[in-house]
Amino acid sequence: MHPEPPDSIRRPSRRPARAQRRGFTLIELLTVISILAILLAMTLAVIGYAQNKSAEERTRTTHAAIVAGLKKYYDKYGEYPEPATNTGTGLGGAMCLYQALNDDGDDQIVGGTGTSSIGEAGENRIFDLVSDGNVAKDGSKYFVKDGFDRPFYYRVYDPDNPEATNNKTFDLWSFGDDKAKEEEARWIKNW
Repeated sequence: MHPEPPDSIRRPSRRPARAQRRGFTLIELLTVISILAILLAMTLAVIGYAQNKSAEERTRTTHAAIVAGLKKYYDKYGEYPEPATNTGTGLGGAMCLYQALNDDGDDQIVGGTGTSSIGEAGENRIFDLVSDGNVAKDGSKYFVKDGFDRPFYYRVYDPDNPEATNNKTFDLWSFGDDKAKEEEARWIKNW
């Protein structure tokens, strides 16, 4: 056994370097922030993907309901509703669909009496688009919208211009999430 050195020779005990520190180093802090940023980015990407898929599914469901409603309209009246502007562009087709299926006005339908929409479902509606959340408003005009909050496009067959539509009945489509309207494969359509 070794005798203990006198107090004058005794060296102060050294605590480990870790025990003396009271905070994080810059490297540790930046590492934690980087990990959190990566996790946040991954979470936002997953949420964005899920929202896009949900909007796409809502568009497909609404599309199928509109097609079924147009068939009921045909059974009831013997023809499909023709938009006042049967060009397949703009809000004309979506406003015609709203009025024909929701029985709210008829000024956007060829042969209508000129009654404007008021934003409520009529008694003779095919189905209530307003309660389903499938209707938007542009100024004083109501129209059927897709899951991406854009109008559905609709064009009825014109025997004087048969190449304007793909079907001998009507064409109904949504551009889906294709904001540029260039990639036809992403469109939701009935042809």
